Amino acid sequence: MNLVEKVFKGDAMFFIAEIGINHNGSRDEALSMIEAAARAGADAVKLQTFVPEEMYSRYTNSMLRGEAKLVADTAQIDFFRRFVLEEDDYHALRRAAEAANLVFFSSAFDIPSVEMLERVGIPLYKLASSEVTNTPLLERVAATGKPVIMSTGISTGDEIDRAIRTLRGGGAGGIILLHCVALYPLPRERANLSRISSLRARFALPVGFSDHASDGTGCALAAMLGALVFEKHFMPEEAYDCPDAAVSLYPESFRRMRSDVESALEMFGDGRIDYDFSEKEVANSARRSLFSRRPLCAGEVLKPDAVAARRPGVGAPIADLERMLGRKARHDIPEDFPLRPEDFE
Repeated sequence: MNLVEKVFKGDAMFFIAEIGINHNGSRDEALSMIEAAARAGADAVKLQTFVPEEMYSRYTNSMLRGEAKLVADTAQIDFFRRFVLEEDDYHALRRAAEAANLVFFSSAFDIPSVEMLERVGIPLYKLASSEVTNTPLLERVAATGKPVIMSTGISTGDEIDRAIRTLRGGGAGGIILLHCVALYPLPRERANLSRISSLRARFALPVGFSDHASDGTGCALAAMLGALVFEKHFMPEEAYDCPDAAVSLYPESFRRMRSDVESALEMFGDGRIDYDFSEKEVANSARRSLFSRRPLCAGEVLKPDAVAARRPGVGAPIADLERMLGRKARHDIPEDFPLRPEDFE
């Protein structure tokens, strides 16, 4: 079973270095980031794939300003066109990622992008929060039969539910939900990490965290709440000039984030109430067992005033006292000696 299969069964953690558009439209920069992500301990690298003209209307800015008369303006389209990579670039990036033992995939924002990513041969898809209500895109992604990781920011519970039904009904090979908050960077007081537990409880699916904070500290807390997938924007070095620098980790901080998550899970444990067997030596030394408070003669009846509870705890447990009281000693027992059931008639 490969890593992707384990992740979608809920049996493995998955650390995604989201290159997104931080490659600045350069294949070489993207290749460099893949190498850096591998060194940083990522399991996967993810891009964002879109056709700018399919993503934004020419009237976007006018509409967002609430203008009565709409004016065409291609500023948004022109901005995102700077970050478009060609299909040949994707093939080269996939080969480089696989050579570095990284899973290579992308967020698809439109159907032409899905068609291209299918030709590239990615093993799974990411759906951004913005696309949770984009039914045609959900249906096309589901029709690939591949597993899907879907962010759930800017979405209601009912919208997430409809998206899940669409993906399942269309044949998606598995679904993981990511908690995220669409604020960049994400303030600590708006992180709402307890939503991870709510998503797990309501939808009974593996859940992760797409973290838009400026650091990676929230990921360890997310792990304690059951997150298995951790997605962080990534850049090749500190102070790198890229669109998502404010919410991106660089190799050292990404590696630290992963280490913090793994440490948190080690500390979290399995929730057993009974003490761990590894504590046995401490228990033997620190707990108490039954000892004689004074010398006992053969034939003497054991009374409470002749018994002491002392360390270590490797003798008769204190719980045995009631059934030993009133019994006669089979032989002389010195002071401060362990009392054993077999020493009494």
